[in-house]
Amino acid sequence: MPSERRLEDGEVVLIDAGARVRRYASDVTRTFPGGGRFTPEQRDLYEIVLAAEKAAIARCRAGKEYKEIHLETSVDLARGLVDFGVLRGDAESLVEQDAHALFFPHGVGHLVGLGVRDASGRLPGRPKSTRPGLENLRLDMPLEPGFVVTIEPGLYFIPALLTDPEERQRYADTVDWDRVDGMLSFGGIRIEDNVLVTEAEPEVLTAAIPKELEELDGD
Repeated sequence: MPSERRLEDGEVVLIDAGARVRRYASDVTRTFPGGGRFTPEQRDLYEIVLAAEKAAIARCRAGKEYKEIHLETSVDLARGLVDFGVLRGDAESLVEQDAHALFFPHGVGHLVGLGVRDASGRLPGRPKSTRPGLENLRLDMPLEPGFVVTIEPGLYFIPALLTDPEERQRYADTVDWDRVDGMLSFGGIRIEDNVLVTEAEPEVLTAAIPKELEELDGD
C-alpha cells in the first residue's frame, strides 16, 4: 500500500506490477536501489538472481517439466548463496535438504494469460508436494508451445523464517547464521519476466523492461 515512508540509501525497492493489453494480463517484477545505487552486497545478490533468471528462461522449452525448471533454478540460487557465504555445502545437496527455501520460499512462477495467475495447476494424477521447496509451486506439468509462464526467482531475508528456532536447529551446519543475522533488514530481490514457450527458442515478452545492472545502478 502507498505510504509516506521515504526510501533511504542502502535500501532496495521491489515492484511487482503489470498491465492488461486486449484483456491479456502481464506480471513483471523489478528490484531497484532505493538511493540510486546498489550496495556491494545488493549487487552481488542481484547478480545471483539475474543469472538464475536468465538460465531459467533458457530452460522454457516445449516438453520441459516446469517443476524441473524450479528445482534447477533453486540449485543455481543455492550455489550463488554458497559463493556469497550464507549457505555451506554442495548446492544440489542443499536443495535436496530444502535449505534454499529459507531464502527462496516461493515457486519459480506460474502461467499468465487472461488472469495474472491463469489456469495453473498440476498434471492430473500428480499429488501436491509437501516439501518446503516445492509446496508453493503453482504449476507442475510439462510446458507446451503457446504457454506463457512467469519466471521469477528471488532471494529474501525474511525475519519470520530466519529467526525460527526450529529452522536454525535444522540447518545449524548449512547456514551461516551470524551472516544472516547481519542481513535481517536487507529485504529481498526478485526479477520476473513473462516467457512464451514456442516450438524453438523461448520468447521473453517483457524483454523491453530494463533489468541489467548497468541500467538500474547509476546516478
